Amino acid sequence: MDIEVVGFTDLPIRLTCGAVRLIDMAKITDDEVAKIGRALGDPNRLAIYTQISRSDELYCGEMHAKNSISQATLSHHLRVLTELGLITARKDGLNMYYRVIPGKFEAYLTYLGRLRKI
Repeated sequence: MDIEVVGFTDLPIRLTCGAVRLIDMAKITDDEVAKIGRALGDPNRLAIYTQISRSDELYCGEMHAKNSISQATLSHHLRVLTELGLITARKDGLNMYYRVIPGKFEAYLTYLGRLRKI
């Protein structure tokens, strides 16, 4: 069983039977590309991802204040982005802080860039 660990080091790792190895973020599947495209196709989700990408780290309350969506909807969008590996979160007391994982988005862009060569 593999467990993916993504932290604020921006170096995702995978734990396999006690061994640690780096994940090659340049490799992305067709399915992942499609899911990321659908996720970022939502205007609210794209706005949230853009806000997070423009800062080193963004507190959930700041995002809620800048968006006209409910806290529940914001949480849903953050969960989708987290599950896709586009952002990571850390908890500090009762607060959640979010940061982008640049390698995943770069892999997405690289994949799309290869399409124009076809």
